[in-house]
Amino acid sequence: MNVPVRRTKVASSSGIGCGCCKCLHLGFLHSSHGMFKIIEMILGGLCQTMLMNFGPAQAQLIGMSFYSLLSANAAATSGVTLLLTCYVISENTYHLIKTSIFEIVFNLSAAFSYLSASTCLAVAVNVYLYPVYLVTMGFISYPAMIAAYTIGFALGITHAVDAYHAYRHYKGFPTN
Repeated sequence: MNVPVRRTKVASSSGIGCGCCKCLHLGFLHSSHGMFKIIEMILGGLCQTMLMNFGPAQAQLIGMSFYSLLSANAAATSGVTLLLTCYVISENTYHLIKTSIFEIVFNLSAAFSYLSASTCLAVAVNVYLYPVYLVTMGFISYPAMIAAYTIGFALGITHAVDAYHAYRHYKGFPTN
C-alpha cells in the first residue's frame, strides 16, 4: 500500500518558504551586505538617541550643527531601515537594487552627510560646550554630544566602505 508522503517546506539559506514563494530572504543578513546594513541601523539608532536625549537643550548654544547631524542621521537611518526591510522581505528586490547604482549613490551621500555634519558638530561642541562643561558640575550634554559626533564619524566611514563594496558588486567583482 502506497502511503502519500507529506512534504514540508525547509528553510533554505536564502529564504523561508511559505507556500509557493520565498517570503523572507534571511540569508542576506549573514552576508557582508547585511552586516553593513545592520551595523548602520544600530549605530544610527544609537546616534539618534544620543542626539534627541541630550542635544535639544543645547541646540541654541551649538546652533545648526546639531540640526545638521540630526537631519543627516534621520535621513540615512530611515533609508537603511527601508533597504534592510526590503532586502529581507524580497530577494528579488535585493538583487535588483544591488545591481543598480542606487546603493552606491545612497551610501556615498550618507557618508558625505555624516562626515560633514559630524565635523561641524565636533567644532561647535568643542568651542561652545567645552567651556560650559568646565564650569558646570554634572553637565552631561558635552560628553553625550562627543559620543554623537564620534558615532557620526563611524557611520560616515561605514557608509563609505559600504559604498565601496556596493561599487565592487555593481562592477561584478567578488565582495565576500
